[in-house]
Amino acid sequence: MLEIIHFPLPERHDDRVWLDYQELARTLDHELVGGPGLSVSPESAWETARRVTETRLERLIAYADGTPVGYASLRIELVDEPTSGSVYAYVLPAHRRRGIGSALAGRMREIIAEAGLTKLTAWAMVHPEGERRLVPASGVGSVPADDPGIRFAVVNGFTLEQVERVSRYDFDAPLVDPMEAMTQARRADNSDYELLTFEGFAPADIVGDLAVMRERMITDPPSGGMEVVEQKWDAERLNKRDERLLVTNWFWRAVVRHVPSGQFVALSEILRNRTNPDAFLEQWDTIVLPEHRGRRLGMLVKAANLIQVHRAAPDATSILTWNAEENRYMLDVNEALGFRQVLVEAAFQRRL
Repeated sequence: MLEIIHFPLPERHDDRVWLDYQELARTLDHELVGGPGLSVSPESAWETARRVTETRLERLIAYADGTPVGYASLRIELVDEPTSGSVYAYVLPAHRRRGIGSALAGRMREIIAEAGLTKLTAWAMVHPEGERRLVPASGVGSVPADDPGIRFAVVNGFTLEQVERVSRYDFDAPLVDPMEAMTQARRADNSDYELLTFEGFAPADIVGDLAVMRERMITDPPSGGMEVVEQKWDAERLNKRDERLLVTNWFWRAVVRHVPSGQFVALSEILRNRTNPDAFLEQWDTIVLPEHRGRRLGMLVKAANLIQVHRAAPDATSILTWNAEENRYMLDVNEALGFRQVLVEAAFQRRL
């Protein structure tokens, strides 16, 4: 018998349904990367979830004769785009093509209708291999058309709008020494720029400029056919985000200040989960404000942050990063440092 349960965030991290939900997520992670590199502990996931205030997450879990076999989630934006949500679904490989995904999707459609949403997005990270390809309207990038997750999105009315490359950097196998890369970047026409690195909360005199760069990260990178809504960030919002992140993560940043104006104009971020020593570190935002591009500041902050992280966490092995296939500049920087593609992520959208 198939049972679909719609459950809230539990009061404890050792709740049975929560543990089942997290175990399914870990199974997905192993399917993608062959190990625990994307996983966090149930306690860490719970600690993060209970501090989230800007989104609401609806969760479904599927049981077949009492065994957890799949899950689905809907993340609703409460601040920036309250009529938009992002959906995800996963079914264990041994239980696919039995109607479980369709049952999860059917129940999720009811939740979506009750929430009054008008737009959905879905992100599917998959292995890049596959003979038949699905290509977005932009013509840039492709994903394997026969991957179960890709097929499921298309069958449920979603359109592929963009492709992102998922790349991995191994500290023990860089293509170039980050110190050399940073030194070369410093020799560019950037004598008016000053580099700073730090871990944890941002110094008070930087936070306002970080908020500006966070806003630009929403709209500046290529978005393909995805509809992007501007977000409003200020020092208070950024500090609250960092406070939430730092409960379960280490957070390193490298920034560049334009000395004549005093403005911070370039940023690179790397996170590491505190509970899983085998987890990949994650490269988050990397940005250079438009009027300061062309001076190798992107390479400067990325290389500087790699150096900072490796010194602070010498046991860390690898970093994952996500970049739009249209973002050739950042892909060039990553490739020069030694990032190599391991996965691909499909960005889907559906208007309701």
